[in-house]
Amino acid sequence: MGALNGSISFTRFYVEGDLPDNFRDDFIQRINHRIFVPLTPEDEEKERTGWCSIEHPLDLDLDVYKVFYNEYLNIGMRVDKWRIPSPILKAHYTEAERDYMAEHNKERLSRDEKLEIKERVEIKLRHRTMPSMKVIDMSWNTHTGMLRFWNQSSKTCELFQAFFEDTFQMRLVPQSPYTDALQFELTDDQVELLAMMEPSVLHNGPTLAPST
Repeated sequence: MGALNGSISFTRFYVEGDLPDNFRDDFIQRINHRIFVPLTPEDEEKERTGWCSIEHPLDLDLDVYKVFYNEYLNIGMRVDKWRIPSPILKAHYTEAERDYMAEHNKERLSRDEKLEIKERVEIKLRHRTMPSMKVIDMSWNTHTGMLRFWNQSSKTCELFQAFFEDTFQMRLVPQSPYTDALQFELTDDQVELLAMMEPSVLHNGPTLAPST
C-alpha cells in the first residue's frame, strides 16, 4: 500500500514509449489479462503475482473507472505466497513418512516416494491456512510518463519492472538526474554532452568533528 495513505517511500520510474490509440481501453484489457488469480492449495506455484484494485486488494474485476483517476493510472501489484513454517512442515512430514512406511511395511523410502509424501503434506497444511498477501501501489501519470511505485526494495522493484513491461509492452527506466534532464527539449549536442558528464564529488576529505 502507500499511494492512498500518503507514504513517501516510493521509487520513481519513467515510462518510455508512445501511448496507443484508445490507451485507456487497451490498458484495461492488458491489466485484466494479467489480473491476480488467487492461489489454491493444489497449485504447484508457491508464489503468484497479478494486478488488483488499488483501493480493495480483493477486487479483481477492474474497469476504466476503478483504474483511471483523470490522467493517472492507479493499480496495485499483488503478490501472494504460501508460507508454512519449516518446523511445522518438518513435523508433519516426519509423521506422514513414518505412517507411510508402517502401512507399506518399508524400512526406507525412494526419492520419488519422499517427494510425493512432502507434496501431500504441503497441500494438507495449505488447506488449514491462507497464503500471505502483499500489495504494492503504483501510480502512473500517463501525461508526463512519471510513475511511482511504493516500494524501495531492489528485488521487488525488479519484479515490478518485469511485470509492468510484460503487461503494457512499454519500457520502464529508473529515475535519475540524467533521465530527469532528458525530459526537457534538448538538442542532440546537449544530449551527447549530458551523456559524457560525470557526477561531482562534493566532499572527499575527512569529516570534521564539531568544535566544543
